[in-house]
Amino acid sequence: MRIATFRSAVPVSVTEQMGASTGFSDVDGSGRSADLVDYLTLVASRMAGFRRQGNELLRLVPGSVVLDVGCGAGEMCVDFANRVGPGGRVVGIDPSTAMIEAARRAAGDSVCPIELQVASAYELPFPEESFDAVRAERVFQHLDRPEVALREMLRVTKHGGRLLLMDPDHGQASVAVDEPVQRRVFEASRRSLLSMIVNPHSGVKLRAMMIRAGLVDVTQVAQVLEIAHEDFQRSFFLHDLLEAAIAREEITRSEAAGFFDAITQREREGTFYACAVGYAVAGTRP
Repeated sequence: MRIATFRSAVPVSVTEQMGASTGFSDVDGSGRSADLVDYLTLVASRMAGFRRQGNELLRLVPGSVVLDVGCGAGEMCVDFANRVGPGGRVVGIDPSTAMIEAARRAAGDSVCPIELQVASAYELPFPEESFDAVRAERVFQHLDRPEVALREMLRVTKHGGRLLLMDPDHGQASVAVDEPVQRRVFEASRRSLLSMIVNPHSGVKLRAMMIRAGLVDVTQVAQVLEIAHEDFQRSFFLHDLLEAAIAREEITRSEAAGFFDAITQREREGTFYACAVGYAVAGTRP
């Protein structure tokens, strides 16, 4: 199927935000908060295995007190409530009112109370040493001051408590293609993606940032995450990224259409492959 014009999988084109963000830096002001909530839910379901692996690094036990920074739609808060049980406590914060409203719907009748509030990662509204475990997933990639957020997370973590950060490195995303022109088109689309993420290489920076902040017993898990054809188009906003590359005159519309045709044909043949690399890094506050 040849695409003459590239229409986005989301109603508002992300090309309007190139060089600023994907919308996650200001969900409520993006004009498409419902779409971003749905997007987070989709990506969370695809990352379920890697999430579990990362969350094990928190070493939660029944009765633990946990903070999820940038809790999004709240599905991890529900999971943590099941882990810590009625004797524990789960708190989620997010800068977006729309995300907190979605998280409240997800919380429902949890086995332990889930406290949810609108707040910034740069200024956590909690006393020092409030939590046994503090976590942020796919948050630091959207922060222009990640070290400030890390200091705040460390401040509210108890001595001996665990802190977990999870993020991708968008520069390591890739797709299998056959022709040099297809590779060139993909590289142009990736440059578009890197320009719209505030901190696109966050994942690969997390371990060093934690060590410099003074955490000990730092453990890193990296995983190649395979991306299905449908998710490759949606998760990477493929149509919008190609449009942005066309606007920069890095590729032509026919080259973009040829790339789209090529990956669609690979999907039909069963040879499509795309991947991203995710990082989970955890450490202990001494």
